[in-house]
Amino acid sequence: MQNVILVIHILACIALTIVILLQRSEGGALGIGGGGGGGGLMSGRAAVNALIRTTMIFAAVFMITTLALTTIANKGQPEGSEVTRAAAAAEEAAATDQAGADEAPSLDPSTMPAPEAPTQVSPEEVPAPEEEPVENPQ
Repeated sequence: MQNVILVIHILACIALTIVILLQRSEGGALGIGGGGGGGGLMSGRAAVNALIRTTMIFAAVFMITTLALTTIANKGQPEGSEVTRAAAAAEEAAATDQAGADEAPSLDPSTMPAPEAPTQVSPEEVPAPEEEPVENPQ
């Protein structure tokens, strides 16, 4: 069943892309199908209405198949999607951390060791950078 819905979904995506590209944009970019020539089967306005209606139909098929595929994919999941499980795990970890923080002893600054003073390097200990000979261009 999932494969059938997936094939319908892919066909709806392709058809929706084609129908959208056929529509005439305000800038006249790729508007392949909206020419105003006479003698056609439909008038210009009827063609535009047909393209809009077709776009709406393919968009509805796209949305329905998307929701159906999502529902089928989540049907085998025990507790919803991975996002909701991750959120629940994060909330549980935060609650555990909070409970652990209540039981942990507080740190008293007077009992902490003093930071060590940084060691200073004398200028004699620092090696001088090596200089490369400079060529004189002529």
